[in-house]
Amino acid sequence: MYVTLVSVVQAIALEVLVSRVGELGVGLEMNWQAAIVWLEIVLLGLTVFYVWVSYTLLVTMAQWVLRVFDFAAAFSVGIVQFVSIRWIGIETIRPFFAMVLVGFVAGALISYSNTRAAAARPENEAVMSALPSLRISGLLAVVGLLGLVGVAAGPEPSALLFLTLLLCNAFLLTALLQWFSWWNRVVRP
Repeated sequence: MYVTLVSVVQAIALEVLVSRVGELGVGLEMNWQAAIVWLEIVLLGLTVFYVWVSYTLLVTMAQWVLRVFDFAAAFSVGIVQFVSIRWIGIETIRPFFAMVLVGFVAGALISYSNTRAAAARPENEAVMSALPSLRISGLLAVVGLLGLVGVAAGPEPSALLFLTLLLCNAFLLTALLQWFSWWNRVVRP
């Protein structure tokens, strides 16, 4: 049931993102503005994939008693994603980065809370001992804190905005790879 809820929320987020890309009409121009907008799109696409993968792998490999917090978190993450998607663009880069800050810091806390809840159950000990949950939560927190740089950088297309978004994507991709690495260690002893 929980994976279904997360999957539905993430499917809607992906559909909203694809629709937004169509609305933006962003092409393949070679300028700061287009590059920044494409990095925003990639970051949110990776976020949808990351949320789905992390929840699915964790629920597949471990059991814990679901809390009201878990259900509220699934909806909260979706709301932050939907708002972030609406704010893609140079004109709205500051609110976009504010949502990156809120979303990824909250995501780090949610990720850590869920992995700790699963690790607290004795039957999950072998599986959860291989998960670098602090490292994953730390990577998500770094992406969130990079949101502060984006807010401070301002609305003008610049190398700083480009670099900030590039780093956000790199840290999120690294966190995603941590989940796949964990999966491989647990599934292939």
